[in-house]
Amino acid sequence: MYSTSSNSTIDGSLTPESEQPRLEETPTGVSAGRDVIVNDKNEPSFLNLPDLTQSMIMRYLGFREIAALAKVCKYLHGLVKKDKALERAWYRRFPSTHQYQLKTIFTSKDDQQLRDWLSPFANSGTVESFVKKRDNAYFPALILFTKSKLMSQCETLSLETKTEITHLKGIYIATLSADSCHLVTVSRDKTVNICDQEADGSWKVKATINNNALVQSASFSSDGHSLLIAGGDSIKTTKIYGQKDDGSWKVKTTIAHDEMVKSATFTADGRLSVTAASGILKIYGQETDGSWEKKATIKHNALIRYASLSPDGRHALIFSFGKTAKIYSEEEDGSWEVKANITHEGGILSATFDANSHHLVTTSEDRKAKIYNLQDDGSWQKAAVISHRDFVYSANFSLDGSHVVTESEDGTAKIYSLQDSGSWLIKAAIPHEVAITSANFSANARHVVTASHDGTANIYGRNGEGLWVKKKTIVHNDRVHSATFSPDGCLVVTASYDKTAKIVGLVANGSWVEKATIQHNSAVVIATFSADGRYALTVSADMKVRITELRKGGTMDDRMSIKPSKSREPLEALLQK
Repeated sequence: MYSTSSNSTIDGSLTPESEQPRLEETPTGVSAGRDVIVNDKNEPSFLNLPDLTQSMIMRYLGFREIAALAKVCKYLHGLVKKDKALERAWYRRFPSTHQYQLKTIFTSKDDQQLRDWLSPFANSGTVESFVKKRDNAYFPALILFTKSKLMSQCETLSLETKTEITHLKGIYIATLSADSCHLVTVSRDKTVNICDQEADGSWKVKATINNNALVQSASFSSDGHSLLIAGGDSIKTTKIYGQKDDGSWKVKTTIAHDEMVKSATFTADGRLSVTAASGILKIYGQETDGSWEKKATIKHNALIRYASLSPDGRHALIFSFGKTAKIYSEEEDGSWEVKANITHEGGILSATFDANSHHLVTTSEDRKAKIYNLQDDGSWQKAAVISHRDFVYSANFSLDGSHVVTESEDGTAKIYSLQDSGSWLIKAAIPHEVAITSANFSANARHVVTASHDGTANIYGRNGEGLWVKKKTIVHNDRVHSATFSPDGCLVVTASYDKTAKIVGLVANGSWVEKATIQHNSAVVIATFSADGRYALTVSADMKVRITELRKGGTMDDRMSIKPSKSREPLEALLQK
């Protein structure tokens, strides 16, 4: 086991022994009157394999096994370090969709952006060593793992406000692009601001869109180059904006409907957009030249309340103001056909696909959530019904699609897990005193955080036996509106009506501690992290949006004025807890 300090790099490795370890000279003895000779050919098989073979074998091991292997002897410790086995195994714990997003984020940054991203937690030597390694195939795993380790060593975080944007009325949408370079804010004063980060790190308003009506939704595409705004100029239109070479934002296409647009979203890869109004859903796709063209129109037999496409773009989910949701799937001829009718006894409140497009969960006023699984023949089959004692507001899948968590008015969040048989079994019920307001998994599905109007947020984690146990209760002086994980799952930020957003994180002993508090002058209604984990975005009821950069704060060793202990438990150990 090794520790990481601000003067170390992820590639610093022990020098392997010049010769492979061998057994002592062949021992002999007598047993039951017979001579016993130990075969001197029984050399350690793994240690005598070629380096490449050893590396390939380690890639089949999990994070826990590799962490244990590194503790066996000096040689294996060095081998694990040299092969970056821990870093890559830790990164593999994220689902492929999240790995792809992280890879896209970090490979799109230029050298200076990488320096700016890592420098708040590492010295210049470590920063420059990573800039030189950016062409390494495992670069995203190396740099994210290192920063997570450095952040875990901080008992506190230092906060630096980068910008504060004010509207004349309440702000109900605030979203950062995946590359953390653009911000869109939407206010009840009927304005939309698009802000971009400048080369010097400052933020400037690049466009202000004055609307005739309230905007229904606003979201960036995955690459941050397109912005989808529903409503505003007209309640019947959705506009897709694109950024030009000079940094300005211009309308690329306008999608018109006959009635008020109720929902508009991009797919996960940003290549398709879906808009819904009245009983019509329209799907547009981006062409190679950057233009947007209509790909399909789905006619629904009722007024659409919400619609979305599955992440793979093959299925559409539509529900109205009634008790039924429909799943449409694309046929080989390009048509869209109904594949499932999901019926509740009360109004449907939410419906969500998992990241792999294999599962769907609906929630309802009838106190139930229903999970449907995609079958091999393309149909959807009901796999589970989750019952509560009051309205079930929403449900979220873990990114790997193996778990789902519900949030209910009855003050309970329930975790169900997928079995090999395709069934779903309850694994935990997380209690609060009153209604749950949010429930989310960390990206690696090892933790879940719930928030409640009882003024608390609870963090639960899976132990080695797969059981969910409480790790931390975050206490506020008023209702907690939401709680969200950072991209690496090592931080949580809460939004509370007590005018604060609290950031808690993992530390070296595996516990979760409060690391920083963002103070506003009124209730915090939105709090989240940027996709690269560099910023916390908070919105308060006094019409202010704030972007705060997270920086290295004090450590326990700093406060005690002693050198860091080499025996201190590093992140690879605490992440097993």
